[in-house]
Amino acid sequence: MNEIISIRPAEKDDFEFARRTHHLAYHDVVVKQFGNWDEKMQDGFFERSWVPETHQIIYFNEAPAGYCSFIYYPDHIFASELVILPEFQGKGIGSKLLSDLIKESDEKVIPIKLQVLKQNKAQGLYRRLGYKDVEEEETHIKMEYVPSV
Repeated sequence: MNEIISIRPAEKDDFEFARRTHHLAYHDVVVKQFGNWDEKMQDGFFERSWVPETHQIIYFNEAPAGYCSFIYYPDHIFASELVILPEFQGKGIGSKLLSDLIKESDEKVIPIKLQVLKQNKAQGLYRRLGYKDVEEEETHIKMEYVPSV
């Protein structure tokens, strides 16, 4: 069966779906890295980062599976967020979206930048796709994909 991965622009009504997705997707990573989950603090992180105008809702076979935000600058693309519900992780969604972004990066000859929590297993996916570590901070690793010229 061919899996269908699609995206659409986010709307204000997507707030609760995206908040729930954020909390479910980040819960285990946050507990592993910081030792506990503070719902109020996580609500704040989510509310500060959720901007429907820059986000897209991800679908897997017509079911809402997550959200993403890729921000375009003149000199790079910033993969700000790629958040997939746990039950949809490992199904190739992130690989497909990031591979499409890499094709665009190669065509435009501009790098893709992102940052990932140190305990987030998504680092493995990023490295398999060609992203390299460029800086390590206290809580995050900054990574970059540089297109081949």
